[in-house]
Amino acid sequence: MSIGAAFWAMSSEFDRRTSLGQFAKVKVKQVTGVGVARSEYILNAAMAFVFGYKILFLMVETGDGFSPQDHVFSTEGSWLFGALAMSFSLWRTWVTDKKQRSVEPSETIIEMGASANMPNLTTVALLSGFLGAKVFHLLETPSEIHWDTFLMDLLTSGGWTFYGGLICGAAGVIWYASKKGMHWTHVFDAGGPAMMLSYGLGRFGCHFSGDGDWGIANLKANPGLPDWAWAYKYPHNVLGKDYASTGMEMIPGCSGEYCYQLAVPVYPTPLYEALMALGLFAILWYVLRNRSWAPFQYFSIYMMMAGAERMLIESIREHGISLYHFLGMEFSQAQMISLVLMILGVVGFVWGGMMRDRKLKSV
Repeated sequence: MSIGAAFWAMSSEFDRRTSLGQFAKVKVKQVTGVGVARSEYILNAAMAFVFGYKILFLMVETGDGFSPQDHVFSTEGSWLFGALAMSFSLWRTWVTDKKQRSVEPSETIIEMGASANMPNLTTVALLSGFLGAKVFHLLETPSEIHWDTFLMDLLTSGGWTFYGGLICGAAGVIWYASKKGMHWTHVFDAGGPAMMLSYGLGRFGCHFSGDGDWGIANLKANPGLPDWAWAYKYPHNVLGKDYASTGMEMIPGCSGEYCYQLAVPVYPTPLYEALMALGLFAILWYVLRNRSWAPFQYFSIYMMMAGAERMLIESIREHGISLYHFLGMEFSQAQMISLVLMILGVVGFVWGGMMRDRKLKSV
């Protein structure tokens, strides 16, 4: 959902900014009357087989105690599902091939908005973002890094850090966009709302799965909110079986793998962050988007918002042992990056205004 929402928001911004002249139109060649290449048959069949063999297998496997996340990077799968998916893909490709060959060959060039680059941009963002999220997670606890198994740890299914994904994903996007002649300031401006929206939706995933991204213990009197919105025990969370001895308790009358909950209720910080991020996205999208900002100022506002939101939530968020110590101070990786984001946001906003003023004076 996060990826799809970000794709929609950034595509919309790319096309809007194309109409404003910030991005050049993309020329796309459309060819008709030519059949599907053999390489496309092979690629589609291979991708379909992997989807059936692994993804469908993980979706339908219901064995006792089976946990999909424990098998993502294994070689386990279903040859039957793989063969069925590949057969369906080959049939669909053949139908497309036959349809394309039924018309007279022709070739036309059409102009599209910059959103035509989004499929490749999304792929680059996913690859670099997931790698960054994993690396930053490992760096949260430097004392526990084992360099001899570092590459193996990168392939485990657990442990992802949003800021790592944000920083490395943004770097990947800027690298690809620059190759396409898109100025980095406008790319950043187009991506700010998309990142805020995807962050908000992603935090819902953290909340509903109970992945450990919750807050500190909350034994304060409830001001009238539902328990799940004030002091929540995260029943049936995904960490229960592995952390049963560290603050978890069995849910009475429950049997099965996910029958644990927190012994002490905590602040549901992922829920708070999801609602805060969606609210900030609404401000960026509906209030600030169409105003006349200098290049990079719009993204600078996003950085200030994102940094302030995370800095606030870190005051009631559980950190465990993932803390840094420097000059007698104790802080989390997210607090450090949040502070940097806010500073960069202020500097970027001022810099963007100065660049615009300098350009106007030179004219």
